[in-house]
Amino acid sequence: MNVSINVWAVIVGGVAHWVIGALWYMVLFAKPWSKLKGIDANAEGDRSNPLLCFAALVIGVVMAAGLAVVLSLVGHPPIGISIAIALIVWVAFTGAPAFANAIFGGSVALWAIDNSYPLVSLVVMSVILAAWR
Repeated sequence: MNVSINVWAVIVGGVAHWVIGALWYMVLFAKPWSKLKGIDANAEGDRSNPLLCFAALVIGVVMAAGLAVVLSLVGHPPIGISIAIALIVWVAFTGAPAFANAIFGGSVALWAIDNSYPLVSLVVMSVILAAWR
């Protein structure tokens, strides 16, 4: 089993995840997410903490690296198949388990906001990783 990944594509994929997250929670869904979480949307709070911002970047790189390994193991498929694999990875390891939490006492609306972010990120990462081998 030979795994080969492009480290630069992984880093760019991780940065893309971080940028998508910033847009997701600070621009696109700031108000509904804050309301669902019961926090003041205008409060700076932990979101401005540099350590948390760095942790979010590291998490993105870890996700991109994991997806790169999966794509490498299936032979570096073209973009369309890479997107399909990202969707399968999201459903199996993010969407479905988190949805179980939402239906057993959580919020489906909050699930939709919180879990569509990694879905979009994984799709973007799959395009980056497939295009930049």
